[in-house]
Amino acid sequence: MPDHLLPDPIALGEPAAPRPARRRRWLLLGAAALLLAAGGLWLGRHRAAAPPPPAAAAEPPPALTVGLVPARRQVLRRPAIGDGSVTAWQELILGTETGGLRVVEVGFEEGDAVRQGQVLVRLDPALPTAQLAQAAAAESEAEAALRIAEADLRRSSELARTENVARQILEQRQSAARQAAARLEAARARREEAAARLAQTRILAPSDGIVSRRSVLLGAVVQPGQEMLRLIRDGRLELDARVPELDLAGIAPGQAARVFHGEREIPAQVRAVAPVVAGDTRLGIVHLMLPAGSGLRPGMFARAEIAPPETPAALTVPQEAVVFRAGAPVVFVLPAGTDHVAQRRLVTGQRGDGQVEVLDGLAEGERVVAAGAGFLTEGDRVRVAAGP
Repeated sequence: MPDHLLPDPIALGEPAAPRPARRRRWLLLGAAALLLAAGGLWLGRHRAAAPPPPAAAAEPPPALTVGLVPARRQVLRRPAIGDGSVTAWQELILGTETGGLRVVEVGFEEGDAVRQGQVLVRLDPALPTAQLAQAAAAESEAEAALRIAEADLRRSSELARTENVARQILEQRQSAARQAAARLEAARARREEAAARLAQTRILAPSDGIVSRRSVLLGAVVQPGQEMLRLIRDGRLELDARVPELDLAGIAPGQAARVFHGEREIPAQVRAVAPVVAGDTRLGIVHLMLPAGSGLRPGMFARAEIAPPETPAALTVPQEAVVFRAGAPVVFVLPAGTDHVAQRRLVTGQRGDGQVEVLDGLAEGERVVAAGAGFLTEGDRVRVAAGP
């Protein structure tokens, strides 16, 4: 018979399973759960109270690799730098002192080299020649008149000694002789003036040089003082270099210099230093003599380096070793026997050839950081780079 068709024991009045055995089973399960919870709580407290493991020692910061150089004494040679325009050493302006004459010959062109005494321009000499002849004739006439007056004076003087001539006549002869002498001097002066005017019809080169400008035309009638040409005396050129005022004190005539025009380098020499400085630019002019055949022309722009005078050796460090901290120049020194740098504040002087003069703050031979100084601070650990 199927199970669902069997009679229910309770319904049939059969006795049920005893309840105390089931209650004990639940009590045992609850006690086990309490024991497990208590054990977990004790284990958690024990772990929290345990001291933490000792922390690992802090790793030292990595060392920066640097290059060292010793502070040493050497002569600093910082050239003074300037630039400016090429000009003539002396540019002579030639013209004429006479006027109203026509130009009949021009014996030069711009850029020509001329010699002292060479005829550059010739004016029509016809009128001055005639004036000179007229003045010479007047001078001859005055000389003859003077001779007559002097002869009359001599005769009157001889008669006056024998009292055969009145004193008044003697005085007249003396006055006539003086007037004749004065007229002769005037005639002579007019002749010399005419000769000078004739000489002015030839414009001569006052010195050797190069014609830099021509402003006279053949056939033109010139006026007194009119410019005809310009001449660079002896063909000498110079560079008027503008140099900062702080560099002028170390520049003197005779110092060597170098002039640069494009890729060309030309030796030069200081001729003079201008006594004034431009108030707006604080630049002074240094005149540099250029050699003959330099190839430069007036008006060209060029740059110059003026070699400084010899100075005593100074304590120096490389320029890249000097950095600024709080606005002051410092270097980093690596003392012997340590790998930690020390910061030194410096008093610096001149700069040149990539070196900085040290006036105070460093001793000769001390090792300073040259490569990598900009990344350091006081006490940093460093590692010295191996040599090449």
